[in-house]
Amino acid sequence: NRGQTIDFFLNLNPDSTIYSFEPNPSLFANLKKNYSQNNIHLFQRGVSNIEEKKTFYENILDESSTFEELNQNSKYLKLKSSILGVNPQDIVKKSYKVDVTTLNQFLIESSLKKVNVLKIDTEGHEFECLEGLFKTPYDTKIDIIQFEMHFDDMYLRARTYDEMKKLLNQNGYTEIKRIKHGFGDFYDYFYSKSNDYEI
Repeated sequence: NRGQTIDFFLNLNPDSTIYSFEPNPSLFANLKKNYSQNNIHLFQRGVSNIEEKKTFYENILDESSTFEELNQNSKYLKLKSSILGVNPQDIVKKSYKVDVTTLNQFLIESSLKKVNVLKIDTEGHEFECLEGLFKTPYDTKIDIIQFEMHFDDMYLRARTYDEMKKLLNQNGYTEIKRIKHGFGDFYDYFYSKSNDYEI
Protein backbone atom coordinates (compact mmCIF):
# COMPACT_ATOMS: atom_id res chain seq x y z
CA ASN A 1 0.00 0.00 0.00
CA ARG A 2 1.82 3.18 1.16
CA GLY A 3 4.73 1.57 2.99
CA GLN A 4 3.31 1.34 6.51
CA THR A 5 4.67 -2.16 7.11
CA ILE A 6 7.98 -1.35 5.43
CA ASP A 7 8.40 1.56 7.87
CA PHE A 8 7.43 -0.65 10.82
CA PHE A 9 10.12 -3.24 10.08
CA LEU A 10 12.75 -0.64 9.16
CA ASN A 11 12.15 1.01 12.55
CA LEU A 12 12.80 -2.34 14.20
CA ASN A 13 15.88 -3.04 12.09
CA PRO A 14 17.09 -0.60 9.38
CA ASP A 15 19.06 -3.46 7.80
CA SER A 16 15.97 -5.66 7.29
CA THR A 17 15.64 -7.11 3.80
CA ILE A 18 12.04 -6.56 2.69
CA TYR A 19 10.12 -7.92 -0.30
CA SER A 20 6.91 -6.02 -0.98
CA PHE A 21 4.08 -6.44 -3.50
CA GLU A 22 1.73 -3.66 -4.68
CA PRO A 23 -0.39 -4.01 -7.86
CA ASN A 24 -1.84 -0.46 -7.80
CA PRO A 25 0.29 1.50 -10.38
CA SER A 26 0.15 4.90 -8.66
CA LEU A 27 0.87 3.48 -5.20
CA PHE A 28 3.69 1.38 -6.63
CA ALA A 29 5.21 4.53 -8.19
CA ASN A 30 5.11 6.23 -4.77
CA LEU A 31 6.78 3.22 -3.15
CA LYS A 32 9.54 3.29 -5.77
CA LYS A 33 10.08 6.99 -5.09
CA ASN A 34 10.11 6.62 -1.30
CA TYR A 35 12.14 3.40 -0.95
CA SER A 36 15.24 3.36 -3.11
CA GLN A 37 17.57 1.54 -0.69
CA ASN A 38 19.10 -1.77 -1.74
CA ASN A 39 17.46 -3.82 1.04
CA ILE A 40 13.91 -2.96 -0.14
CA HIS A 41 12.66 -5.02 -3.11
CA LEU A 42 9.40 -3.85 -4.69
CA PHE A 43 7.22 -5.79 -7.13
CA GLN A 44 4.30 -4.38 -9.13
CA ARG A 45 2.32 -7.60 -8.93
CA GLY A 46 -0.52 -9.12 -7.00
CA VAL A 47 -0.39 -12.39 -5.06
CA SER A 48 -2.89 -15.24 -5.34
CA ASN A 49 -3.10 -19.02 -5.87
CA ILE A 50 -2.21 -19.04 -9.57
CA GLU A 51 0.02 -17.09 -11.96
CA GLU A 52 -2.27 -15.13 -14.28
CA LYS A 53 -3.86 -11.76 -15.04
CA LYS A 54 -6.52 -11.03 -12.40
CA THR A 55 -9.07 -8.22 -12.05
CA PHE A 56 -8.06 -5.76 -9.34
CA TYR A 57 -10.76 -3.58 -7.77
CA GLU A 58 -9.26 -0.22 -6.81
CA ASN A 59 -11.34 1.38 -4.08
CA ILE A 60 -11.78 4.99 -3.00
CA LEU A 61 -10.06 4.01 0.24
CA ASP A 62 -7.03 2.57 -1.54
CA GLU A 63 -5.84 0.38 1.35
CA SER A 64 -9.07 -1.61 0.97
CA SER A 65 -8.52 -2.39 -2.74
CA THR A 66 -8.78 -6.09 -3.47
CA PHE A 67 -9.14 -8.97 -5.92
CA GLU A 68 -12.45 -9.85 -4.26
CA GLU A 69 -15.84 -8.63 -5.53
CA LEU A 70 -17.79 -6.60 -2.99
CA ASN A 71 -21.14 -7.76 -1.68
CA GLN A 72 -23.40 -4.81 -2.49
CA ASN A 73 -25.97 -6.08 0.07
CA SER A 74 -23.38 -6.05 2.85
CA LYS A 75 -24.35 -4.22 6.04
CA TYR A 76 -20.67 -3.56 6.75
CA LEU A 77 -20.21 -2.10 3.24
CA LYS A 78 -23.15 0.25 3.85
CA LEU A 79 -21.62 1.35 7.17
CA LYS A 80 -18.21 1.87 5.59
CA SER A 81 -19.76 3.81 2.69
CA SER A 82 -21.67 6.11 5.03
CA ILE A 83 -18.47 6.87 6.94
CA LEU A 84 -16.70 7.68 3.65
CA GLY A 85 -19.69 9.71 2.44
CA VAL A 86 -20.30 7.71 -0.75
CA ASN A 87 -22.84 5.22 -2.07
CA PRO A 88 -21.88 1.51 -1.71
CA GLN A 89 -21.76 1.08 -5.50
CA ASP A 90 -19.22 3.94 -5.70
CA ILE A 91 -16.67 2.36 -3.31
CA VAL A 92 -14.87 0.77 -6.28
CA LYS A 93 -13.24 3.61 -8.20
CA LYS A 94 -12.07 1.47 -11.13
CA SER A 95 -11.07 -2.09 -11.99
CA TYR A 96 -8.31 -3.40 -14.25
CA LYS A 97 -6.20 -6.49 -14.93
CA VAL A 98 -2.88 -6.91 -13.11
CA ASP A 99 -0.12 -9.52 -13.13
CA VAL A 100 -0.42 -12.03 -10.32
CA THR A 101 2.11 -14.52 -8.95
CA THR A 102 2.09 -17.13 -6.18
CA LEU A 103 4.22 -16.91 -3.05
CA ASN A 104 5.49 -20.40 -3.81
CA GLN A 105 6.74 -19.38 -7.25
CA PHE A 106 8.24 -16.17 -5.88
CA LEU A 107 10.18 -18.00 -3.16
CA ILE A 108 11.53 -20.49 -5.69
CA GLU A 109 12.56 -17.76 -8.16
CA SER A 110 14.16 -15.67 -5.40
CA SER A 111 16.07 -18.64 -3.89
CA LEU A 112 15.21 -17.37 -0.41
CA LYS A 113 16.19 -19.88 2.28
CA LYS A 114 14.67 -18.07 5.28
CA VAL A 115 11.84 -15.60 5.87
CA ASN A 116 11.38 -14.22 9.38
CA VAL A 117 7.88 -12.79 8.86
CA LEU A 118 5.45 -13.27 5.98
CA LYS A 119 2.70 -10.64 6.27
CA ILE A 120 -0.45 -11.04 4.14
CA ASP A 121 -3.02 -8.24 4.07
CA THR A 122 -4.98 -8.60 0.84
CA GLU A 123 -8.50 -7.55 1.88
CA GLY A 124 -10.34 -10.88 1.78
CA HIS A 125 -7.90 -12.67 -0.57
CA GLU A 126 -5.64 -14.12 2.14
CA PHE A 127 -6.78 -17.72 1.71
CA GLU A 128 -5.77 -17.71 -1.96
CA CYS A 129 -2.36 -16.29 -1.04
CA LEU A 130 -1.83 -19.16 1.39
CA GLU A 131 -3.03 -21.68 -1.20
CA GLY A 132 -0.39 -20.30 -3.55
CA LEU A 133 2.25 -20.55 -0.83
CA PHE A 134 1.55 -24.20 -0.05
CA LYS A 135 0.85 -25.30 -3.63
CA THR A 136 4.00 -27.42 -4.00
CA PRO A 137 6.98 -28.11 -1.72
CA TYR A 138 9.51 -25.30 -1.46
CA ASP A 139 12.85 -24.98 0.28
CA THR A 140 12.25 -21.88 2.43
CA LYS A 141 11.89 -21.68 6.20
CA ILE A 142 9.17 -19.19 7.20
CA ASP A 143 9.22 -18.41 10.93
CA ILE A 144 5.94 -16.48 11.29
CA ILE A 145 2.94 -16.04 9.00
CA GLN A 146 0.78 -13.01 9.79
CA PHE A 147 -2.55 -12.43 8.06
CA GLU A 148 -5.66 -10.31 8.43
CA MET A 149 -9.05 -11.99 8.75
CA HIS A 150 -12.43 -10.27 8.26
CA PHE A 151 -15.57 -11.50 10.02
CA ASP A 152 -18.15 -9.53 8.09
CA ASP A 153 -20.17 -9.79 4.87
CA MET A 154 -18.07 -7.32 2.85
CA TYR A 155 -17.08 -9.74 0.06
CA LEU A 156 -19.16 -12.03 -2.12
CA ARG A 157 -16.74 -14.91 -1.53
CA ALA A 158 -16.00 -15.00 2.18
CA ARG A 159 -13.54 -17.58 3.49
CA THR A 160 -14.00 -18.80 7.06
CA TYR A 161 -11.37 -18.81 9.76
CA ASP A 162 -11.77 -22.60 10.00
CA GLU A 163 -10.69 -22.88 6.34
CA MET A 164 -7.62 -20.72 7.00
CA LYS A 165 -6.76 -22.65 10.16
CA LYS A 166 -7.13 -26.04 8.45
CA LEU A 167 -4.84 -25.04 5.56
CA LEU A 168 -2.18 -23.70 7.93
CA ASN A 169 -2.44 -26.68 10.29
CA GLN A 170 -2.09 -29.11 7.38
CA ASN A 171 1.21 -27.41 6.57
CA GLY A 172 2.55 -27.52 10.13
CA TYR A 173 1.57 -24.04 11.36
CA THR A 174 -0.44 -23.32 14.53
CA GLU A 175 -1.82 -20.08 15.95
CA ILE A 176 0.43 -18.29 18.44
CA LYS A 177 -1.34 -14.90 18.73
CA ARG A 178 -4.33 -12.88 17.55
CA ILE A 179 -4.92 -9.13 17.78
CA LYS A 180 -8.32 -7.47 17.26
CA HIS A 181 -8.44 -4.27 15.23
CA GLY A 182 -9.99 -1.18 16.80
CA PHE A 183 -12.59 -0.75 14.05
CA GLY A 184 -14.68 -3.49 12.49
CA ASP A 185 -14.83 -7.20 13.16
CA PHE A 186 -11.39 -8.28 11.97
CA TYR A 187 -8.16 -9.55 13.46
CA ASP A 188 -4.50 -10.07 12.72
CA TYR A 189 -3.48 -13.70 13.27
CA PHE A 190 0.05 -14.97 13.80
CA TYR A 191 0.98 -18.58 12.99
CA SER A 192 4.25 -20.46 13.40
CA LYS A 193 5.69 -23.97 13.37
CA SER A 194 7.28 -23.12 16.74
CA ASN A 195 5.90 -21.82 20.05
CA ASP A 196 9.14 -20.01 20.83
CA TYR A 197 7.94 -16.59 19.67
CA GLU A 198 6.45 -13.87 21.85
CA ILE A 199 4.34 -11.25 20.07
